[in-house]
Amino acid sequence: MKTLLALVCLLGVLGVRHALEQHVPAKAAWERLHREPPIRGGSPSRRAGPVTTKYIMQRLDHFDPQNVNTWSMRYMENGEFYEAGGPLFIYVGGEWEISEGSISRGHVYDMASELKGYLFYTEHRFYGKSHPTVDLRTDKLRYLNIDQALADLAHFVVQMRRTIPGAEKSGVIMVGGSYSATMVSWFRQKYPHLINGAWASSAPVFAKVEFTEYKEIVSESIRLVGGAACAGRIERGVRQTEELLANGDYARVAAAFRLCSDVDLSQPLDKMNFFSSLSDEFAGVVQYHSAGDIEGICRTIEDASITDDMEALAKYATASLGPTGCNNYGYKTMVDFYKNTAWDHGAAQSSMRQWLYQTCAEYGWYQISGSSNQIFGSSFPVDLFVKLCGDLYDGYFDETRMQNNAERTNVIYGGWNPEVTNVFFTQGQLDPWRAMGIQQDLNDQSPGVVIPGASHCADLSSISTQDSTEMKAAKEKIFELVKKWLA
Repeated sequence: MKTLLALVCLLGVLGVRHALEQHVPAKAAWERLHREPPIRGGSPSRRAGPVTTKYIMQRLDHFDPQNVNTWSMRYMENGEFYEAGGPLFIYVGGEWEISEGSISRGHVYDMASELKGYLFYTEHRFYGKSHPTVDLRTDKLRYLNIDQALADLAHFVVQMRRTIPGAEKSGVIMVGGSYSATMVSWFRQKYPHLINGAWASSAPVFAKVEFTEYKEIVSESIRLVGGAACAGRIERGVRQTEELLANGDYARVAAAFRLCSDVDLSQPLDKMNFFSSLSDEFAGVVQYHSAGDIEGICRTIEDASITDDMEALAKYATASLGPTGCNNYGYKTMVDFYKNTAWDHGAAQSSMRQWLYQTCAEYGWYQISGSSNQIFGSSFPVDLFVKLCGDLYDGYFDETRMQNNAERTNVIYGGWNPEVTNVFFTQGQLDPWRAMGIQQDLNDQSPGVVIPGASHCADLSSISTQDSTEMKAAKEKIFELVKKWLA
């Protein structure tokens, strides 16, 4: 959503780590940005009912009557609270593999308990175990888009009303976090007759190729939580690193950041990917910040025993490497890895090949350095991502096409004004994605709120004593709205 919403929530980190002797990309910060939003439950003494995994047949192409190909979409269900006629709560999966926990705890689970509702969790086509095609070749990825994914959900709603006993006239509430929050808000726009309302937590609704605001809010959040001294040292460390590379001192930088041997900082793409990945080491923590996370960054960065700013920055960037590990920020290694089209390869299992395609074809959301109002320098422009889209998908994308694709998405779905009713938009103040989302009331039937001190999708968890007054109020408000929509 190491990086992307992430982007992840979107496109975030492109840098990847691997062991020096293996030279294979592994765990990335991107995977932390584009993961299933963490949801925390209520009472630990309460054991959730059994979650069942099932499959539903979907059309490969909902918009071509002559295409009769079908595939099996995975979903999970939990009917422990359900009473005939109760509401159907559909938690929508995004660019990740779904898991049982999201309908076994959290605020949606609690609402279903109170209202005797049935819980579902749908998996997005092309993610997790939901494989519509035999592989991920570029020509197959044309079936991976928001229009088809929303049509999958429409078919799902219709079928569940038919198959769940007593649900023929049940109300339906959709919930999503990050990209799937975007989906539920747009679903309410395109299929308003199928759901009563939607809760969109941390939804980016405006497609934009040059997403400069993301790193601005990462910087702002570090200043707010970690302090001006911490942010200032990061900024000085990046500037020092940029100056060393401008003077050709590649070896010193490579040694400090323990770069793998195939990373050549004299090459523009490797240099751009290095700085993008370095910034995403911080974004990966800020986006899903919980108490102590940003503060932990700053304790490392502000280590008084390290007098050199770049060395302090490098200490943080190398903290999780083993004794023989290295940071692989090499552009070619990354492209070679994510060009793989097999379902059992890491490119697909990390969701990155799929998600990057969606950003190229529909959203943009490239978290670049084009703003002076952020602390990560000026060395990772949009050119890096334009080149990446072309290289990963057979030369199909260039900058003009990518800009047109984002514009098309805004025209179809409304951009800043999606014109929806019965959608509650929530954003976290610390969340870098809020810049692309609704941050105030859209209209008198679709309120919006920014929760102070909150991070990406933090409000999906159960109400707890640790909640701020504003966080608790937002959770109580969605429950009141759900009851109103279902009345």
